[in-house]
This record gives sequence, structure tokens and C-alpha cells, in this order.
Amino acid sequence: MEIFLSIIGGFILGYFTSYFNEKGKNKAAIEDTEEITEKREKVTSKHNLDNTKRKIQYETKSNAYMKYFNLLDELSQNGNAEAQEEFLPALAKFNSDYIPNANDVEKASKAASEFSNSMQKLMFKSQEKYIKFKNETNALKIIAGEEVLKLMTEIDEVSQLSFDVSTKMMKDLAESIISQNLDKLDSQKITLENLATQTNQLKEKLTLEIRKELSEI
Repeated sequence: MEIFLSIIGGFILGYFTSYFNEKGKNKAAIEDTEEITEKREKVTSKHNLDNTKRKIQYETKSNAYMKYFNLLDELSQNGNAEAQEEFLPALAKFNSDYIPNANDVEKASKAASEFSNSMQKLMFKSQEKYIKFKNETNALKIIAGEEVLKLMTEIDEVSQLSFDVSTKMMKDLAESIISQNLDKLDSQKITLENLATQTNQLKEKLTLEIRKELSEI
């Protein structure tokens, strides 16, 4: 009987020892599984957060760049519209007022003065619109990449130079017509055409650089 009880006791002791050892292993396995799950969830959460951040960054940049090009095109279209609606009529008026009165100093001077004033008003309006364009696109300089920012700065510089040449051309136009000295006008016209070509080339480079920058987000 004692032997039998010893065997039973040993069996029970072995069982519970094995049970608790196995339970400990199961608990460790569960804890390991929970830790792995937690880590996976953290990785997944971080991945989703990164994707959300990239999506927001992409949308913010693409919208801002789209606005930049729209404003740049609008600036150019306004310049062409003003040329048709204000410059050409002012030039026609100057010709009609000046040519018949070329020998009348007072009338000729008045025609030249009125034309000059019209040109000053036109250039002032253009300058206001250019300043507005720069102010509305300044925020881009905060989010733009290095190469994009460099090209945008170059476009700004060429645009400002174009405006300065145009202003000088408008200022000298009446005097050049009166003196029949068209060499200066031809030179300014060529300069403006070259600057326009340079601006278009920079816009093409900027478009490619923006596409590259957005694809790398």
C-alpha cells in the first residue's frame, strides 16, 4: 500500500510539475504572441501614419504647385489682355493726336504727355498684379524642394527683368516714335522676346523637377 501510494504520489507530483511547467511555457508563448502582435500593430500603425503623412504632403505640394502655375498663367494672360484692351487703344489715340499735329509743339507735347501717363498707369497695374502673384506664391518657398526653389527663384528674376525692360520700353515709346528712332525699340523688343523664351524654358524645367519631387514623396 505504501509503495502504491508512493507511486500515485509520484505520478501526481510529476503531473502537476509537468502541468505547471507546461502552463508556464504556454503563458510565455501567449506573452510572446501578445508582444509580437503589439509590435506588429505598432509597425502597422506607424506604416499607416507614414502613408497618411506622405499622402497629405503629396496633396499639399501638388495643390500648391498647381496654384503657382495657374497664377503664373493668369499673370501672362492679364498682360496680353491689357495689351489688347489698354495699350493698343492708347497707342492708336497717340498716333491720331500726334501725327496731324506734329508741327504744333503744344498739341504734340500734350499727345506725348497723355500717352506717357497712360503707359505709367498700365505699368503700375501690371506691377501691382506681379506683386500680388509673388505674395500669393511666397508660401511655396517653405515647402518647395531645393531644385524647385532654385528654378522658381530664377523665374522670379527673369519676370522682374522682363517687367523692368517693359517699363523702360513704355516710358521711351512716345519719345522714340516722335524722334523716329526705332533702334532702341527693336533692341528692347528682342530683349523681351529672349526673356520670354528663357521663361518658357525655365517653366518646362520646373514642371519636370516638380514631377520628380512629387514622385519621390
